[in-house]
Amino acid sequence: MRKTLKRNLSYDDRNHLYYVSLYYDGEDGRRVRRTRTYPTMEQAEQVIAEYRRAQLLGGRSAPSDVFVEDWLRYWMDELIKPNCEETTCHGYENILNTHMIPALGRLYVQDLTPVRVQQYYGELRRKGLANNTIRKHHVLLHAALGAAVRQGIVGVNVTCLVTPPAREAPRHRFYDSSQLRMLFRASEGTPLEVAVKLAGCLGLRRSEICGLKWRNVDLKRGVLTVCEVRTAVSGRALEKAPKSYASERRLAFCGSEDLELLLRRLHRDWERKRKQNPKYNPEGYVAVNEAGRPYQPDVLCQHLSQFIAAQGLPPISLHGLRHSFASVANSRNVPMFSISKALGHSSTSVTSAVYMHLFDDAVADVVSQVASAITGKEP
Repeated sequence: MRKTLKRNLSYDDRNHLYYVSLYYDGEDGRRVRRTRTYPTMEQAEQVIAEYRRAQLLGGRSAPSDVFVEDWLRYWMDELIKPNCEETTCHGYENILNTHMIPALGRLYVQDLTPVRVQQYYGELRRKGLANNTIRKHHVLLHAALGAAVRQGIVGVNVTCLVTPPAREAPRHRFYDSSQLRMLFRASEGTPLEVAVKLAGCLGLRRSEICGLKWRNVDLKRGVLTVCEVRTAVSGRALEKAPKSYASERRLAFCGSEDLELLLRRLHRDWERKRKQNPKYNPEGYVAVNEAGRPYQPDVLCQHLSQFIAAQGLPPISLHGLRHSFASVANSRNVPMFSISKALGHSSTSVTSAVYMHLFDDAVADVVSQVASAITGKEP
């Protein structure tokens, strides 16, 4: 029985063949369908990809118009996937498949107008999407249509003529030093303790915590190196290098006696369990569950949220503990440059933008100090 897998492609489970149906211009001007069979899906998809490329780039069967969906698929397959991280591609495909293609896919790229794009942003807002999320759609569509202009598909990028939603300042929850101490005490002896303290004491991201391995922890010098991250794409674990050069950094933990003692104890436990069972955590992840398996970032965050709720503490995310690290550092008058380096930001402008609310307080303190110097009164 032949089953349709997707556009132009079906599978016959009786003959175990893949059927590719493509349309060409006949001599009389009518569209003619040609169907061919292939033994593997890879061969069938390759033929479909070449057919679409010929259509889009002016082959013999190139149509006078190109659907938005066809261009976006081509743009993803030929320009984005070969050049971007898998996590970036996954995020783009979520936007395309969930929102953009259902809304705009059956329009011709040549017929896409600024009015229709502006309406699309309004539709997203009415669905409840935040301004910053809609801006991601704008950036994606702008890049895709920019490529269409460069390759001669359209003459103008209509996203240059629309107004994307205003950027919203992010709202961050964070703990002060006393709340961090309460959370540290509550987490002692639990599998979450090391994740909580790595985020609160060193400002590590959740992917950095999940990807940290003992080979990158120098217990003698009290320094760890952030050079691997662990994330997930469609429920599948993915390990890679940090997202930027600045994210690769060395952090000294010897100044935090609590964290240093914890890491030494956990390392001894890992070595002991490895002797008892060589299959226990063979990769040497630092943050593992009770079974010795590394966390998926989303699962770790979920467990932390449940734990914090059970303790009766104010709600906060794992990333919120990273914000707490920055907040406490700022409250102790640590220079912004040093905070930025510790957090792995590419520049202090990134740190300033993310933690504007913190540094606004610092500016207020500067004004107060100057005023006290002028008046001779204590601030």
